[in-house]
Formats: sequence, C-alpha cells, structure tokens
Amino acid sequence: MTRREYAALARVHPDTIKRWARAGIGPQPRRIGPRLVRYDRSEVLAYLQIPTAKASAS
Repeated sequence: MTRREYAALARVHPDTIKRWARAGIGPQPRRIGPRLVRYDRSEVLAYLQIPTAKASAS
C-alpha cells in the first residue's frame, strides 16, 4: 500500500504518515528500492482497526 493510500484510509495528509513512520508510530514502511516505500496492507488495517472482508461460511 502506498503512503497516499494509507493516508486516505487514516484521513490524514501523506506527510503525516511520513512523520509517523519517522517517530515509530503505526506500521513501519518497507523500502523496496532507494525511493520506493510501501506499507503492508494487513498491518495498516489492523493499526487503524478496520475490519477486513472475509468470506462467511453461511
């Protein structure tokens, strides 16, 4: 998940997500290259306490 997608879910500016990461708040980003940063979707959803869609057995 991109910083922009994370910010949209958290309803904050993307720069806030960047500050949170530097301060150690919330899920930490994964660096994919020298400039590419991504967040694990399941970690973000768990941190924001957003339920994930799961298939029901009934």
